[in-house]
Amino acid sequence: MMRFIEETQDREEFAFRVLSASMDSRIQEIHRVLIKPNIVSQEPYPTTTHPGVLRTVIQYFLRHCKEVLVTDAPAVDAGISGTIIDSHPLKAVCDNCGIPMIDLSQCETRKLETDESSLEIFCAPLEYDLLISLPVLKSHIVCEITGALKNQFAFFTMEERINMHFGRKDLHKGIAGINAIIKPDFYIVDAVETLTQANEVRHGGKPKRLGFMLAGTDPVAIDIAGLKLLQRVDPKLIGKSYKDIPYLRYAMNLGLGNAYQTDD
Repeated sequence: MMRFIEETQDREEFAFRVLSASMDSRIQEIHRVLIKPNIVSQEPYPTTTHPGVLRTVIQYFLRHCKEVLVTDAPAVDAGISGTIIDSHPLKAVCDNCGIPMIDLSQCETRKLETDESSLEIFCAPLEYDLLISLPVLKSHIVCEITGALKNQFAFFTMEERINMHFGRKDLHKGIAGINAIIKPDFYIVDAVETLTQANEVRHGGKPKRLGFMLAGTDPVAIDIAGLKLLQRVDPKLIGKSYKDIPYLRYAMNLGLGNAYQTDD
């Protein structure tokens, strides 16, 4: 498993370097690339992915003549999904790079049967050779933290997300479950700046500076490292371990990553 944790302010240089280290050897095998940013709402970074990170990742794959698509769906309470996507600053990045950014909620869906329930997901990430996840590390009111694993929650349909947020289905099992179904090939997590207390300013999130970037292939290890970083700036997380965050425990039980991972 590959993991990078680095104290840096240069998110673009970091993103290009870790992509090169992880993708150069297999780039000829990849033809279609799906990039999943963290578009929670119309709020800018650090609520959503920094434009520089998205631009760097897009340009890396375009240099190798790959087909690239960017897609996401905002939070269920953020407003009209299509309107947010069409007017989002990250859409301007995609337009300038000449690639599409589409509203995930308009994509085709598929219903999957699990041991506990049926789950409806968007099909788009299943149709690409490579999936890159670009979350921002933040505190979260319900989940304690949001980072590598939580970013895939948007691959659930709006109805599924509402069911989980309102307790009709288990939110933490849902986060772990979607990552068992849809596994990004690589994660680049921005923790140069973060939000404490909540993952959006409109819900009470307080901007703080952390000064780190994280990346790799093990989302559990990345999120555990992220928890330790957030403890530096968010007092409510002090003393907590991954065992106090149910979706991290569930993800480990599903074999999605490790509690401890040395750098390669």
